[in-house]
Amino acid sequence: MGRIIAGAVVGVVAWFVVALGIAFVLGKVAPDLDAALKAHATVTALAERLMISFAGSLIGGYLAVLIANSRAALIAGVLLLLFWGTYHVMVIWHQFPVWYHLTFFVSLPLLAMAGARLARR
Repeated sequence: MGRIIAGAVVGVVAWFVVALGIAFVLGKVAPDLDAALKAHATVTALAERLMISFAGSLIGGYLAVLIANSRAALIAGVLLLLFWGTYHVMVIWHQFPVWYHLTFFVSLPLLAMAGARLARR
């Protein structure tokens, strides 16, 4: 049980480290792109945000299964969904199109599990 909790926590922390790390690097490498991302909800900007999240979910699930098992990866994805789902619905729902929110929500647990499958190969 302790390994599952540790794996889930590492999966969630990894998502944040990866997502914030990529966003930080993009801000330094391409400041114009970073400013455009923050200012506009264009399809390109939204797709970029989703790709950053996808990378975080895959790596988080990968690391979670290395520590514990696929249950830890799923728990990490569900925890991220609970956190971000609440934030999106309560705070930023009106700022982005519905397809963006739904794609983001579905991707969190599914890509965490995909990352777990990659680790098991």
